[in-house]
Amino acid sequence: MTDDQLGMILGHACAVRRFADALLRSGGDTQVTVRISDPSTGDTGSQLGLEPPGAEDLQISPALVKALAPTEDGKRRIEAVISATSLQAIAKNYGVEDIAAWLLVAQGVVYYGHLMRIDTVTVDRFLGLDCLYHLTATE
Repeated sequence: MTDDQLGMILGHACAVRRFADALLRSGGDTQVTVRISDPSTGDTGSQLGLEPPGAEDLQISPALVKALAPTEDGKRRIEAVISATSLQAIAKNYGVEDIAAWLLVAQGVVYYGHLMRIDTVTVDRFLGLDCLYHLTATE
């Protein structure tokens, strides 16, 4: 059965996205900081790796962060649940189409002053529309 046969109303997916954002805000309106690398300036020093790449911190809200069980070697792990609405607005400014892949190549998530590497990104979708992004990150 297709969505048309079920009589789905086109606004349902947008309503679910707004509901997901409201749930994130009700959890305390937390902000997550994702650090991305600035593109190379094109000069020889940056292309050869002689100069460290610049970085930019992006504050994304609404979001929720929860601690996960540490790794076997004792490293901290977290899960960040981030609004797709907020991420898509930021990604549009950077010309990004595949947000999950973009997040995986980011430098990481800044959590209490520590940069944590993003291990996985999963997307919750409803009726083909991204609603939430789940990032897991390790110290």
